[in-house]
Amino acid sequence: MGNVSLLFGGVALFLNSLVLLGKVDMKSAGVFSLFTGILQTFIATWLLIGASPEEQFGLASIYLFAFTYLYVGVTFILNLDGRGVGWFSLFVSIAAAFYGVIAIAAADPMGALTWFFWSLLWGLFFFGMGLGKPNEAVTARVALVLSWLTLIVPAMIGMAGLMNGLYDIIWWAASGTAILYFIVSVKRTKQAVEVA
Repeated sequence: MGNVSLLFGGVALFLNSLVLLGKVDMKSAGVFSLFTGILQTFIATWLLIGASPEEQFGLASIYLFAFTYLYVGVTFILNLDGRGVGWFSLFVSIAAAFYGVIAIAAADPMGALTWFFWSLLWGLFFFGMGLGKPNEAVTARVALVLSWLTLIVPAMIGMAGLMNGLYDIIWWAASGTAILYFIVSVKRTKQAVEVA
């Protein structure tokens, strides 16, 4: 069930990145975000029932995504001020960084980098929506890439039972490429702002 949650979270993030790029209507993406948040809340609650205390820590992280999508969905549908989502994203960014540190301590470098990617993304949402800093171009690109790299593809590979060493190599190569792409995107955005 966890992979189903990841898959639909990835699709919602993909659609939300397209909203930032002006390719998808905000209310339309908001409906999908709302459905995804409801689905993830159900999955997280279902998995937590009867879970051991050690399992609860990991499973509780699903709520970070679920409540984000619920909040974004309602905000998009009702055309609310996004500052609340932005400040909530600060909390989630800090929580994601904590999960990343725990993954390092557990000798899970792929999990750690994934959590740090998500911490970066939620941090960008905080700067854009919480603080009103104009960063939509960079945030959209990061969200677009991470929707596939950290959610959709891993969920599909996991559901198909294809997680193996080759996948790990490809994932690390794609992650390195993504980091370079993010750096280039930030530099290009800075240059465009300076020219304007």
